[in-house]
Amino acid sequence: MNASEISRLRRQLTALSRRLRREARNDPESWTRMLLISAIDRCGDTATPSLLASSEAMRSAHVAAVLRDLESAGLIVRSTDSEDRRKTRLRLTEGGLEALESSRQQRDLWLNAALVQCLTREEQQLLIAAGSLLEKLANC
Repeated sequence: MNASEISRLRRQLTALSRRLRREARNDPESWTRMLLISAIDRCGDTATPSLLASSEAMRSAHVAAVLRDLESAGLIVRSTDSEDRRKTRLRLTEGGLEALESSRQQRDLWLNAALVQCLTREEQQLLIAAGSLLEKLANC
């Protein structure tokens, strides 16, 4: 691939990412909250503030502020690690899980409608197949 093809692919992925964010109806502040909620969900029982800061490439102070907001909104709970009392573990509450699922559903509904409206059946299948390649790149 040449540099212009790579740049074009990056712009395309960025545009799709922005559109998915808009379809979730999240402003930048709530999008950051949703990023952390999603990261807590992905990390499961291993979620800690420092792990989230690292995985989401955020400053610890910013993560701490957002976590305070999430906790006061009843979307997460903190607990002391049973083996290492210096660590704080994070867990989503029922409300946090519902917020995450709602955001995911909104984005899935838009994506499904866009696929049906804008792409042929063959293009849809090609894009779905390319999803595993995108996932591979994301984990590279």
